[in-house]
Amino acid sequence: MAGSVRKRQKKLEKSRKKRALVKKTARKLEAKYEGASLLRLAERAPFGPCWVSATLNEPEPDGPPALVTVVVTRRIRGQLLCEVALIDRTCLGVKNAHIMALQPELELRGYLAEVGSGMGGLRESNVVEAQSVVFHALEYARLLGFGHHPDFELALFEPRPESLAETPFARPARPIYVSGPDDDVPMILLQLEQTVGSGNYDVMAGMGFDTWFEEDENEDEDEDEDHADVIETTAETSEQ
Repeated sequence: MAGSVRKRQKKLEKSRKKRALVKKTARKLEAKYEGASLLRLAERAPFGPCWVSATLNEPEPDGPPALVTVVVTRRIRGQLLCEVALIDRTCLGVKNAHIMALQPELELRGYLAEVGSGMGGLRESNVVEAQSVVFHALEYARLLGFGHHPDFELALFEPRPESLAETPFARPARPIYVSGPDDDVPMILLQLEQTVGSGNYDVMAGMGFDTWFEEDENEDEDEDEDHADVIETTAETSEQ
């Protein structure tokens, strides 16, 4: 009798886990669909405030050129959709990127001020300056044979201005590759060998990267919460 009860309990627990997995998969698919709809809406929306690293125009000390952060936003029915991009201006272009959930402007400003203070700060920028930093880096990376990070949504930075602003490291004299913890270093070095040749580029060890892009141990849980935020905010904008 006790054995049959345990078997039934195990069977029920297995069924419960299967149902939970199905629900989780469905939520992720729904979030992906809703998030795509929100992105399409954002691509046609006007730009909101933008930010760049406060150190962007400061002279570089001895050492590798600093990675810089660029933030653009789009205004969607009174709120802001924000994309944060980590820019390597002398080799890889857009090294990392992510999109934040739709939120009120005051809330976003508070978040950027708090997080930005730990990495030298952010300063508000005009749209063309923010675009120029990114497009200069993208175009230089393409010359070297590198694409942008898969999470980067180029459409949120487009259309490309007819004339880009002059920004530091807009046209590097030679590639400078600063290695990162998640880089495929052999592949990157092979690509540089093929495009510019041995002795025509520099390699330096990175001293750390923007903590906004570090992977969290609870990534799956955070991802579910972020997707839920996207679904909720998308539903709210659809009802208005």
